[in-house]
Amino acid sequence: MKVSYEVRHRSIRIAAGKVFRSYATPLVLVLLAGLAALYIFNGQVFVPSPDFPRSVSDFMQASKAERRLAELAERLADEPEDMKALAESGRLKYQLGLSHYIGAIADLERARALGLADYRSFYYLGVMYQAEGLYGFAAQEYRRFLNNKPDDREVRMLLAKLCYSSGDFPCAVREYETLLKARGEDVVLLENLAVSRWKNKADYSDVLARLRAAGPEGGFLADYAEGRINYELKNYAAAASLLGKAVAAAASGGSFADRAALLWLAGSAANKNQDVAAACGYLGELLKINPAHEEGGRLLAKLEKARKTAKKKQ
Repeated sequence: MKVSYEVRHRSIRIAAGKVFRSYATPLVLVLLAGLAALYIFNGQVFVPSPDFPRSVSDFMQASKAERRLAELAERLADEPEDMKALAESGRLKYQLGLSHYIGAIADLERARALGLADYRSFYYLGVMYQAEGLYGFAAQEYRRFLNNKPDDREVRMLLAKLCYSSGDFPCAVREYETLLKARGEDVVLLENLAVSRWKNKADYSDVLARLRAAGPEGGFLADYAEGRINYELKNYAAAASLLGKAVAAAASGGSFADRAALLWLAGSAANKNQDVAAACGYLGELLKINPAHEEGGRLLAKLEKARKTAKKKQ
């Protein structure tokens, strides 16, 4: 169903109010809470195609962008349907960051409504809709972009993660499988695929086997993924064993970006498996690298208090 420019603009404004009130919880946190793999363990980096700017460093300086925007505003005051000026204005506002996204979206959508066809706009709109919490619109824009540039791995990865975080697990599985066809047995992609298949109630055992066959990094990610899955299934004995292996591998490898999350989950699993000593060990390590981890601090204090009480009774 086609959504009009006006309906989209209303949706953006509603979402923007929610986003600005909860700016501390961006999509990254939603993905982490949903078991998505947003870390790199010696993984391959997706390099965007160089045919148009995407990151801030690729654009002109902010001061120049603001001067150019002032020029475009004057031009659009005289010619409000100048779609090329609208598109350029939207791209520059995208460059200037989140606080300018509402205006950027409005400009790019208006340019499109006037007939401008520019595949770059699909990327910019996708990123901004995602930032504003309009995930359905974001996924639609990423798909439009991929219809024009099917080999763009960065955008396909964005779509895969977005599908996962929004609960569209069949889409996530499809996109990770497509990426794997282009990237070979990339261990980070395999890990994402395993968890996505599990969420999609499909068999993931073959993906875990492929991970473990990919060497130490793959083995680590397989243990971490399977440990998290067992934790969610409340099979705490299996979760504690697998996550303990993952902690040991991460400590020796030194390449895992989110060791704190791993230690917290391992500590929680060990506690639920009634292995207090192991839980205290993991939580102690967690607080060394992240002293502000409130849940970890509370649980460790509770366990240590219980251990002291038990010793006094002996």
